[in-house]
Amino acid sequence: MRPQDVIQLATSEWSLDKSRLIYGVAKNDLHFLNIAGNGDLVLQLRDQTITFDEITKRVEAENSERVGYTSSFTLRIPQLIQHQVLKLKSAFAGAMQNLDYQGSFKGVYPIKVNQRADSIIPILEADPDYGLEVGSKAELLLVKRLIASQKQRLIICNGAKDIEYLTMIRQCAEEGYNLHTSIESCHEARLITGLFEAGKTNLILRLKPYVTARGHWSHSAGRESKFGLSIHDLLDVIDLLKEQGFQDTARTVLGHIGSQVADIDDFRPFAAYLAHTLYDIRRLGLRNLKIIDFGGGLPTDYTSSYPPDLMEQYASMIIQGVKDEMGTRSRGKVTPGIIVESGRSLTAPGSLIVVKLTEVRSVYPTDVKLPEEIARERNTWSVRMRNSTSVTELMEIWNEFLASKATLPQLLDELYVREKLIGDMRSEVRLQLARLAVRTMRADSIVQSVWSPDYIVIGNFSVFNCAADHVLANQYFPVLPIRDLHVRPETTVRLVDITCDSDGEISEFHRKGVEDIWLARDCRPVAMPADEIGIGIPVGYIKKVQGSYFVIALTGAYQDVIEMDHNLLGDLPDVLLFLTDDNKWRITWAAGAESIEKILEHVGYSGLDIQEDPYMSGRKQ
Repeated sequence: MRPQDVIQLATSEWSLDKSRLIYGVAKNDLHFLNIAGNGDLVLQLRDQTITFDEITKRVEAENSERVGYTSSFTLRIPQLIQHQVLKLKSAFAGAMQNLDYQGSFKGVYPIKVNQRADSIIPILEADPDYGLEVGSKAELLLVKRLIASQKQRLIICNGAKDIEYLTMIRQCAEEGYNLHTSIESCHEARLITGLFEAGKTNLILRLKPYVTARGHWSHSAGRESKFGLSIHDLLDVIDLLKEQGFQDTARTVLGHIGSQVADIDDFRPFAAYLAHTLYDIRRLGLRNLKIIDFGGGLPTDYTSSYPPDLMEQYASMIIQGVKDEMGTRSRGKVTPGIIVESGRSLTAPGSLIVVKLTEVRSVYPTDVKLPEEIARERNTWSVRMRNSTSVTELMEIWNEFLASKATLPQLLDELYVREKLIGDMRSEVRLQLARLAVRTMRADSIVQSVWSPDYIVIGNFSVFNCAADHVLANQYFPVLPIRDLHVRPETTVRLVDITCDSDGEISEFHRKGVEDIWLARDCRPVAMPADEIGIGIPVGYIKKVQGSYFVIALTGAYQDVIEMDHNLLGDLPDVLLFLTDDNKWRITWAAGAESIEKILEHVGYSGLDIQEDPYMSGRKQ
């Protein structure tokens, strides 16, 4: 293939469907995002759409004079959370019907995932029977206030418990709340049996599942887990409950296999293990044990790479796992009720970070005319690269070229020319990689360095405050431009924030698995034969990036509760989006950016009257 053929390939045969595939929209957990015919990113609810261009313009037009106005903001969409609640319930109802399972199902939301009112209240409004899980005294106090008029809702009390926490649980139960309390150690069991009345208590045996699942938080299960009863503690607790007359108060076994489980098939042996344990504990005398709480673990599809029926498969794996155990042994007539504590999958779609792009910086010099001698050198290297017959040979030539430029020039103008030459040769290498690329080519570190973006985009936000899991747990978040998505991307960029920290960057992009390598116009890959995470967010036209926006999606789980005020950059403004019953888009300014005064109070400075927010305002001059 000639270089001009590669260029032709990189500028033709593109479609909206290819754009939807590489950005992962219009399906799975990004089902609410799509691409319009003109390339605008749109948000869709109930077959109604609104472009992000319109959202950003309306937010600016209606709020730019407010105190705390900042061009970037968090867009919160409670209706997406309600959609997830109903979808999860429907998944279990369908699986139970298909598998002829006669047990009950209840969803419970662990409020540690996001305690914000615009996350919890939509869940309560979506399902009058949905329960809540708490892990501390503070969370219990919040839930008590939230459901004061709905005391029938199940409250599961997890977490390490002292006398004060347990006393609060007992008081809430006396006030009519429906509380179930987990036992996670022998110490807690002794406290509970000494403080509670057996006839007024519902207990949960939280176990360490002696099975593991693949995923980032797989250490949440197994003997090394910080949660739950080891087998020796479990047997001691069972004896204690029977000795103290509490054997009938234990109604549930609970196990947590880890958050964001990577393989749905792992839930089946996990479910079978908990079912087996429930039946065996019943054999030891705790005959009221009739419910299994499977905790969390249902993954959010950040990469749009799971099957579209992910929730249905999850529900089927759990029910089938329980039925496996029921069918292989004589277990009597008890069909366990099922509880799941899915949190991430419910609230992750509920918010997005809309980031104003304030500046584009080039890694290499542009618009530089090389001196004649350097131009001849460039041509010599280019000819060698164009004559290479394999990726291995090409990369050997590239490494040879880099070695020849290892010594820094003494003069700045010479360094300037050297950088232009290196940038030109990187472009040549990418062109020849496209010519030679085969499906088995591995994107090793050298190849990735050639593909790394030539442009750094400055976003008016803080990764530490808006997407802390990206820094703490290397969590991938999809990042999408809001315009020019209908064309073959021109190039890729890195998105960096305005903090003075090298970790303030969120530039990973999930290259979807396709039959052949799909290239941007500058021969950087945007999709690969095998799914992989690479560096560089595809953009349609680099000259249109500055002043536009990127959207960081699926940030509604955990990011609000683990945020960091690095560089004294606090919360962005909150904007609520709601589709009314008559299909009108309502955009509401809920709160401005967190003021410098408030942030300074957090670190011990009081009495400072500084109402400004710390971000770039983005107001038009």
